[in-house]
Amino acid sequence: MRNKLKLTVLAAVLVGVVATLVFGKLYLIEDDSGGTLLWNSNEAYLFMGVARRGFRISYREYPWIMLEGLLYGVRERDDQRTSVTVVHISAAGMDRHMFEASDEEQANTPDMLTPFEGQIYANYHGSLVKWTGDKFETATAEEQRRLDGTNRLVPTDIEKDAAGWSKRSFGESPEFAVDVGGKFTLLVTNKLASRSGSGASVVSVTLARPGQSPENVWRVDGVPRRVTRTEYEHTFKR
Repeated sequence: MRNKLKLTVLAAVLVGVVATLVFGKLYLIEDDSGGTLLWNSNEAYLFMGVARRGFRISYREYPWIMLEGLLYGVRERDDQRTSVTVVHISAAGMDRHMFEASDEEQANTPDMLTPFEGQIYANYHGSLVKWTGDKFETATAEEQRRLDGTNRLVPTDIEKDAAGWSKRSFGESPEFAVDVGGKFTLLVTNKLASRSGSGASVVSVTLARPGQSPENVWRVDGVPRRVTRTEYEHTFKR
């Protein structure tokens, strides 16, 4: 009788294991971040984009995926959300706002950011928009005329324009520092994550003010992380 009970329990455990392998899923989230820094002698703006990708993977797939490194640009994501966090830094302090893309198509966040006449303009799906301090909004008809739509926007870095603005996008340089009028310094790093040999990077921005301890302004680790189903569904609003 006791042996029969043991066999029944063992069979139930095996059925549970098989069911988990066949039907169970792991939930992974991977963040890919990049951005643009604009500054003059008084202030700086960070426009930091994050593409948050979700993967719903069966337990039997998982060993092969991790072995082959398929999460890094090869395996198609199951879900994605894209956002831009805008951080404004000045001698007076720092504030931040987030803009969430309404779709997941190509070029779904503002790009070609360009300072012009005291405003920061950008291209968004082929239309001219401007940053108003807490959101992007469509440029007025007069602004559209003056800037000839998006034709006067600058897609490349700017050393220093006539109004004293500079621009640098994160990309080729793994590390660079920007001095903002002697008021503060921003150190930008974009390095391969130490835990990954497959190309994931860690992007960070550190703020240093004279006489104060350095402050972390931005950090995104691109190594995929495992999350619960509840966190996954909350993240992607499933």
